[in-house]
Amino acid sequence: MTAVPPFPGAPPAPSAAPAPSLSRADAARLVCAALAAALGEACAIALTASATWLICRASQQPPLGALMVAVVAVRAFALGRGALRYAERLWGHDATLRIMERLRGRLLTLLAPHAPYGLRAFSRGELLNRLVADADAVQDALLRVALPLLTALLVGGGVTVWSALVLPAAGWALAAGLLLACVALPLLSALTGRRTAARLSAARAELAARTVDVVEGAEDLALCGATERVVRDERAASRAVARSERSAARTAAVPAAAAVLVQLGTTAAVAVLAVRAADPVTAAVLTLTALATLDLAAPVRTAADHLTRLTTSLHRLRALHSLRRPVPAEGGRALPEGPLTLEFTDVGVTHPGSARAALTGVGLLLAPGRRIALVGPSGSGKSTLAGLALGLLEPTTGRVALGGVPLAELAPGTLRPRSAAGLTQYHHVFAGTVREHLLLARPGADEDRLWAALTRAGAADWVRGLPGGLDAGVSEDAAAFSGGERRRLGLAAALLADPAVLVLDEPTESLAPREADAVLAALLAPRPDRAVLLISHRTIGLDAADEILVLDGGRVVQRGTHAELLAAPGHYRERHRTERAAEAQQQRPARSPALAATAG
Repeated sequence: MTAVPPFPGAPPAPSAAPAPSLSRADAARLVCAALAAALGEACAIALTASATWLICRASQQPPLGALMVAVVAVRAFALGRGALRYAERLWGHDATLRIMERLRGRLLTLLAPHAPYGLRAFSRGELLNRLVADADAVQDALLRVALPLLTALLVGGGVTVWSALVLPAAGWALAAGLLLACVALPLLSALTGRRTAARLSAARAELAARTVDVVEGAEDLALCGATERVVRDERAASRAVARSERSAARTAAVPAAAAVLVQLGTTAAVAVLAVRAADPVTAAVLTLTALATLDLAAPVRTAADHLTRLTTSLHRLRALHSLRRPVPAEGGRALPEGPLTLEFTDVGVTHPGSARAALTGVGLLLAPGRRIALVGPSGSGKSTLAGLALGLLEPTTGRVALGGVPLAELAPGTLRPRSAAGLTQYHHVFAGTVREHLLLARPGADEDRLWAALTRAGAADWVRGLPGGLDAGVSEDAAAFSGGERRRLGLAAALLADPAVLVLDEPTESLAPREADAVLAALLAPRPDRAVLLISHRTIGLDAADEILVLDGGRVVQRGTHAELLAAPGHYRERHRTERAAEAQQQRPARSPALAATAG
């Protein structure tokens, strides 16, 4: 899974529910859109009625003056229908897009504090599907559910009352037809399509997840020889979507066909009743008005289908909302002034769905000026500990406190960027330019400060060599950069944030040994106002650390200085000897062919 973490220096906003907030301005726009939609449909039906009356009355060859009002009405209703439909689209989409902007912002705010460690249950494709397709269902709820229902209620009711005033029997027939077409059949469609909609939504989510895996993991899949299998799974997911869509179409076909029969039957009933009890002109007007009014049933039936899908989408969005952390009482506590100490007290972490604890009984004290390094095999809990230090993860047991205040009790936005920030294992590079990416960590930083951070991260020469330097373009996730280049860019951003507690997860990963040594020496250089928590897979260069903790199986199995750990048997000493031997092997000059033949 590839998750998108918050930027090292980006302050998290308070957790919020994914439900969109409705401002007074948006409510006014939606009311205007609903009124415009209702008036637009009323104009369309009135246009049909007035045009019918005009044609039928003109066939009787009355004086021209008797037709002038109808001629003006036809023109007015035709112009009004177009103008009102445009206004309805304008107001409705304007309000909906504003609401969607806030909704997606809240969803991202909701997810950011949990990335990357708290989102392991969701693949990247699954998250994208929930943020895009499921969030779009809210837009459908406003534009394709609420507005058609209100329009059908207002216009259908109004036309029914008018028909009943002209001819009571025709009004009752139209009312019965509208109840069948706009109430009974949509309910039938919603009930029969609920299960199909759930299957279709799940199939689309599965296809989105597999497609993202195929596209973004193409190189890794080819390297592992798994391309054919993953593509086969993606095609199977595509066929499942096609089957679900065909099933949904078949389910929706029955109510749609029944709606056409109801429309024709109701129109015929109105026509028969009107011909028997009214003059020919009135009968024609009532008949065609009923036919036009029953056209309101189509968007209502579509609204029922969207409402069924909306239920499934809201259920999936609520699953994201369940990740929400409780907001601290009274807005949370503030950090004390002055130097800050990061303290772990008997901390344990068990990830959701895991039977084994990722960390157990970890304790450490990271005071200002102190440098602590974490070493251990893969899966030993180092990255989990880094997530705890940055507030990206909450402990299952124990306490993590900064300046004596538990991180869970801090006011939102307090922890970053000046208090605790760093480089996670899943650092994301945003699209834009190198300068823009760095300024996210420290807005307003001047060029000298940017170059200083790049120099300390060992990236200054590389950035100078890019076309445009600081203004060089960066694609999404810096696909054109190597792993080491992306790592150095992320490290420069973390250093630019200049937090009181700097947490770095494998900052020298993908770097050559000589470059890694230089970067590590700069990071561990003494600085009295900053505490450093460093995770490293290398033991070389850690002699500058004040204390080294060796993790294994989520527990601290060794701790001490570099010299003390080298003097004691265990993972650290064996790892250090292996690294020294590997570097010596790399530095050993290759023997010439002649010398090799002589030695043979």
